[in-house]
Amino acid sequence: MEILAPAGDFAAARSAVHNGADAIYVGGRVQNARRAAKGFSGEELKELCAFCRLRKVKVYVTVNTLTKEEELPDLLELAKEIAEAGVDAAIVADLGVARVLQAVCPTLPLHASTQMNIHSLSGIKELEKLGFRRAVLARELTLEEIKNICQNTAMEIEVFAHGALCMCYSGNCYLSAVIGQKSGNRGLCAQPCRLPYEDGKFPLSLKDLCTLHLLKDLEKAGVASLKIEGRLKSPEYVGSVTNAYRKALSGIETTQEELTRLKHIFSRDGFTDGYLTDRKGPAMFGTKTKTAYADYKEAVKEVSKTLEEGFEPKKRKVSFRLFMKEDLCKLTVQCEDFKAEILGDPPAPALKKEVTEEDAVRALSKLGGTPFEIEECSALIRHDLFYPAAAFNALRREAIRQIEAHFMPKPHPFEPLLPSVEAVQNYTVDPALEGWFWDPQKALPRPDPRLARYWLNAADPACLAPFAEDPRAGVFFPAVMEEARLAKVAKALYEMGFRHALVRNLGQIAPVREAGLIPHGDFAFNIANSHTLAVLAEQQLADCTLSFELTLRQIRRLKKPLPCGIIVYGRLPLMETENCIIRNCSDCQKGKGATLTDRTGRAFPVACGQDCGSVLFNSTPLFLADRNREWKETGIAFGRLLFTDETPEEITAVIDAYQAGGDPPADYTRGLYYRGVL
Repeated sequence: MEILAPAGDFAAARSAVHNGADAIYVGGRVQNARRAAKGFSGEELKELCAFCRLRKVKVYVTVNTLTKEEELPDLLELAKEIAEAGVDAAIVADLGVARVLQAVCPTLPLHASTQMNIHSLSGIKELEKLGFRRAVLARELTLEEIKNICQNTAMEIEVFAHGALCMCYSGNCYLSAVIGQKSGNRGLCAQPCRLPYEDGKFPLSLKDLCTLHLLKDLEKAGVASLKIEGRLKSPEYVGSVTNAYRKALSGIETTQEELTRLKHIFSRDGFTDGYLTDRKGPAMFGTKTKTAYADYKEAVKEVSKTLEEGFEPKKRKVSFRLFMKEDLCKLTVQCEDFKAEILGDPPAPALKKEVTEEDAVRALSKLGGTPFEIEECSALIRHDLFYPAAAFNALRREAIRQIEAHFMPKPHPFEPLLPSVEAVQNYTVDPALEGWFWDPQKALPRPDPRLARYWLNAADPACLAPFAEDPRAGVFFPAVMEEARLAKVAKALYEMGFRHALVRNLGQIAPVREAGLIPHGDFAFNIANSHTLAVLAEQQLADCTLSFELTLRQIRRLKKPLPCGIIVYGRLPLMETENCIIRNCSDCQKGKGATLTDRTGRAFPVACGQDCGSVLFNSTPLFLADRNREWKETGIAFGRLLFTDETPEEITAVIDAYQAGGDPPADYTRGLYYRGVL
């Protein structure tokens, strides 16, 4: 398996390479999901790729953020830098970014980021069709689920092996964006999940992942690459973790002392493997202890000397064969597939001391400080000749120069023309209203005729029977749902009479469609540019809900190749989690939900999801009814109203307000439609 290490700067990159990484992942100056890391400029990226390629280490560049339409020129500039550097792959989260990169740099391999929330074989199959080479799976999968995916695809599968675990499914967290404009989907997450909440508890902070004891299981499952998290971490962290995984993969058992050192170099009160081993619950949670900084400083002292020494297990082997006579000095060089003959200055007659074959071998073998090592070195020299040390050094340096030139990264072809997007008409008529109901039985005793469509929570399909025959009715599913289960539920809903379904990611499209339901793209696709819309139009989705991280102005400017809509009312879903939030902040209420209160006193409703998962909703509802004209003139086809805990009377009042305009409630938010995200 490949060990893939993080590098926020050149020091971390060297630490990773010198401690056994097979590949590193880095960010450019823009459009990477760790914008707080320095990132690499175009020239720095070239230098890094050359350094790594000589040492048989691959370089992947992260282009894994939600990309706005106005940022496409920046994307082109970054794509040019990536192409010129000859990187080994780009890691992308935005389907529109993938479309652009495939058009402008067709030989560049693409890896699907974990931000795409790929958790099923169906999602992998869609990526295969879209031309991806590798997928980074969702962190929430078990070993058995990973094994099933690996055994049924030729695509390379990458999993997280060590480092920070997000509470929310990757790509589905909007908490930092909505409360502080710092979007996790744009690389600026402020990590509010790591803060204390009511009673000083940390119900959203998971311990760090460690899989040193599971490497054989992951290898047997068919995993191609082990990702170490940490582009914001120190070179000491990167080197020590990479070193530990290199030794473990080499068959050297990790000692308790080494594991303690890893905990001290960075962890949140220890490690967990809860998702992989299917042992979710309170034991997975932790935060940095009061002694963490002191432990870190001590750990850095312990590992610094080791990291300076490091090791380079992938040096390229070189063979030298020297032939020297009166008027000729010829060095035959071979390094893997590179062969060359190099002519040096001819020797002089020996006046005092003649050069020996041992002298030549000793001089040519001095490869310290280079990414090469001698495999074989021989010399055949006629007698009575003199050859100075400086000439041998020049000969050796020229040999190394030619070898290095041979192994330099080759640039990818680059054509700076964006692919076209054919837009349907921008809607100028009054957009339709849709309803979205978390608890259909409680909130929707009878469908309001003013709703063009209403979406019902499919958590309990049996409760949806009263709505099944209404052609306006559709269903929505959790962000992550086991594929066979999704297919079974979708089929049952079709047989009940439903014909429409909201899908949250690529993996839900095929099961829904195969069941007979018409797929509609939900907000979790994080649509922020017209190229993402173009990809989803090619997937033949009926329509799409745009990201609520866009401003109304940005929405208006989007080319729309299929009908689009936005969320215009309700408590925005800020997190959807595999682990139960409720059990970690209060007593479990068996489906009754709870409230999570932050340090400022804001109360966030928590609803129970499937299999003891949770959905965290915003503390205040989005309200735009008094700005009807502004959101309706953005060229959208529909506005969606989210109903979570409203009574039937409150629902009717909201629909009234959006029909004729109305004053906002005492407590409300405009979301991000006017202020946007950074």
